Amino acid sequence: MLNSSAWKPFPRYMAEPEVEDLHEDVTPSEHDLIVRYTIIGIFVILATASLYLTKVIALPITAGIIFGLVLGPAVDWLVRRNVPQHLAAAIVVLLFLGLIMAAITVLAVPVAAWSDQAPAMMTALKTKLASVFVVMDEAKHAIASLMGKTGAELNVSQGNPLLDIAMSSSTVAGGLLIFVATVYFWLATRRHLKARALRLCLGRGARKSAGAFFQEIETRVARYFGLVTLINLGMGVLTMTIAWMAGLPFPIFWGALAFILNYLAFIGPIIVTVMLFASALIDAPLVLTAIWPAAAYFVLHLIEGNAVTPVFVGSRLTVSPFLVFIGFIFWLWLWGPVGAVLSTPILLVAMVAQEEFARYRAAQAEERSDQPERQAA
Repeated sequence: MLNSSAWKPFPRYMAEPEVEDLHEDVTPSEHDLIVRYTIIGIFVILATASLYLTKVIALPITAGIIFGLVLGPAVDWLVRRNVPQHLAAAIVVLLFLGLIMAAITVLAVPVAAWSDQAPAMMTALKTKLASVFVVMDEAKHAIASLMGKTGAELNVSQGNPLLDIAMSSSTVAGGLLIFVATVYFWLATRRHLKARALRLCLGRGARKSAGAFFQEIETRVARYFGLVTLINLGMGVLTMTIAWMAGLPFPIFWGALAFILNYLAFIGPIIVTVMLFASALIDAPLVLTAIWPAAAYFVLHLIEGNAVTPVFVGSRLTVSPFLVFIGFIFWLWLWGPVGAVLSTPILLVAMVAQEEFARYRAAQAEERSDQPERQAA
């Protein structure tokens, strides 16, 4: 019979190593950091759930504040010319609403005419792209068989964010009323709100950092929307020219459509491209003949997105494309298309807040390091 020493070479019977005390590896500072990040994660989850549940109110209020930041310089221009703050805010809001109503009046006839052509566009797509739709149906059935679902269960029309926004006329009307009221009251009282917020900051450094934060937010968001609006206006004019050259009806409609949907990153230009192609298919004898308007617009969009916008927007307003995409997907899921439009301004506000907070902490650290030198002197 083998003694116990004969089993020692076999790992199964080797003595187990002693368990080290894991608590010694985590210092008090690391423990506090873990707790801090855990609290931040819980706060983010709860804030996301709150924004989703209260989007009927939170969406128009957030949009109103963003547009208030954009229209703030116009109110300041009137205030510097001795116009009272409340009157200046009312004038700017009325001009903004008048511009929207004028655009709706001008585009009412083209939109109505285009809506009449929508069935013809769908018929042209089904007739001239029948082979493509057959391939798509086969792929759909193949995916359904792999997932063990029927074709009815693969219907993606449910959960459409456009349907969520247009759920009822009363909800839309209430949201517009909240939006207009938020824009007005923000423009009329933003100086008082800023002063009260600064009074809550303890210390001169905190007040200085908060003041720089508010000023930087207004400057960046107003500049971003101003430059993007000019670029989108240029895209609208070029798209209108393409539609006129292609012989499409109501070129002004296509220009307005490209102008509006260019605010909707990623998805907007794709929608315009598909609609241009579908409209050109109605009268085009061949599919290749109908491609060039959509192809010309898409090439212009690529030039605009990769050359024009980075040059004119500048490095201070340039955000990582990955962050823009993640923000776009998140706010599109949370608030629909309006949230997707607001995703980049919200990201700019978050970036400014992070920069100002880092600057404030650096100033505080520098001040603490200078205190021993002052005491020694």
